[in-house]
Amino acid sequence: MNDFEEFARQFRQRTAARMLEFEKNLQKVQEDVENNVARSAARKGERGRRHPQHARRHTDARVKGVLRRD
Repeated sequence: MNDFEEFARQFRQRTAARMLEFEKNLQKVQEDVENNVARSAARKGERGRRHPQHARRHTDARVKGVLRRD
């Protein structure tokens, strides 16, 4: 029974150490993502729109009307 208790204690220690490492890595990744989002938003704001986007017009009706005038 003593061997199992030692195994369980070591297992808990290893698990706790892995969890701490995981949490540190997770925090780093979250900070990286937040920084990338902030940089992307800043770049998008700096660029603005180079060309205005125009609404697409439906020209099918005019084309069909011209073709029917025979």
